[in-house]
Amino acid sequence: MEMRNMNGKLVVIPFSYPFYPKEIIEEQINKSKHLLNELNPIFMDPVYVQDDIEKTRNAIRLENPDLVIAMLVSWVEAPNFIDTLKEYFGKPLLLWSHTTFKLDGKKQTVGAFVAAGVVKQTLEDFDVPFEFIYGKPDDTQIVEKTITFYSVAKTLAKLKDTKIGLIGYPALGMYTGTLDHITMKKRFGPEIIQLDQYQIINRTDSTSDEDVEEEFYYLKSRTNFAKGVDETALKNSAKMYCAMKSLIKENNLDAITVKCQYELSQIYKFTPCVALSLLGDEIPSSCEGDIQTMLSQVILSYLTDSVVTYGDIHEVLEDRILVGACGFSPFSMSDKKECMVCEWGWEAFNGILNSSPLRKGKKMTLARLSRDGDGFKLHAAVGESVGRSEWNEVDCPPYPGTDIVLDGNPESFARELVSNHYALVFGDVTDELELLCKWLNIKYILT
Repeated sequence: MEMRNMNGKLVVIPFSYPFYPKEIIEEQINKSKHLLNELNPIFMDPVYVQDDIEKTRNAIRLENPDLVIAMLVSWVEAPNFIDTLKEYFGKPLLLWSHTTFKLDGKKQTVGAFVAAGVVKQTLEDFDVPFEFIYGKPDDTQIVEKTITFYSVAKTLAKLKDTKIGLIGYPALGMYTGTLDHITMKKRFGPEIIQLDQYQIINRTDSTSDEDVEEEFYYLKSRTNFAKGVDETALKNSAKMYCAMKSLIKENNLDAITVKCQYELSQIYKFTPCVALSLLGDEIPSSCEGDIQTMLSQVILSYLTDSVVTYGDIHEVLEDRILVGACGFSPFSMSDKKECMVCEWGWEAFNGILNSSPLRKGKKMTLARLSRDGDGFKLHAAVGESVGRSEWNEVDCPPYPGTDIVLDGNPESFARELVSNHYALVFGDVTDELELLCKWLNIKYILT
């Protein structure tokens, strides 16, 4: 039960000028290869003259990269640069200009940054989106900045092929959870695959105890159980987990959100909380059919290649916010010794829930997409998970969640609040989110 890895493809195209010593140019390129080695880039042959262009264009088509680094090693004639990359324009492009270097103990130049002045403005004149960095091929900040953009580029590419399973529809009248299929596909890339809760019910009921022995024993080994949680409830959760897994496989889903209330919680009388908590360790998962939160989770998952969750914002205090979802959170986001499954004690819900506090002592990023007039915005914040304080919803066990001490101002967070649900991931990815919003033409709000 592991999170799938997201592979990407990074292509580097060196651009140079035929009248500089080849050994100097080759040395600068080799140093660049060494610097970027950890990213497994594909280095193409340098483009010096017009005769090099068609071969490079064909290679770009063949590779279909997530990100191209156009590397200015020396002075470059701008028409050669434009003709090489014109078919790629509109996709993630990183313009990296070399600067000076030492030769025989003296600072030397072959005009790379001079070329950057021409090429950078030319790209802007052609309305080409790109990012610009500059530095020597032994500058580790080049790697850090490249990693940030590469993560964003892979996310943009992955979103175009993503399928989100919507089981039911947004719950409990949450307007902020809705997003129509055409807008989702046109604006962000993912396809929404709408399915009915009956498919989960039917598949759960047709699954035998013997069919879920492995999942049942895994669940028993993964968590602790409060009084009232019996083997029948655990097996039902294992069956529901397998039912959703089969739907995911049949429909090639990359994420899933399930409307529980009231079809499963009251009519079927068994909530999917624990089943989704198992599933959340494999793909982005959530409850209540909240599509905008689900998209926010998918984005955080792709940016970090990590397990993600979401939570309701229950209270904003002077130095922190209280976050927790009603019964769902991937088990891996909690310390094993603190994982707890409880029985619902409220008449509105039937079945069992995950009641595990999120791991403390770690940075967390909160993010939530929302409409903004005719466009969209993304509200983000970062802070430290400090453990779950003592609170609960009336008649309910404690929800899986945590208190987050924000780096920013909690009052500012409250003023910018865009919904009840926020996506959560361990780590600080606010730089990546800001860059992603730029490329998606979304207003970015960090508090």
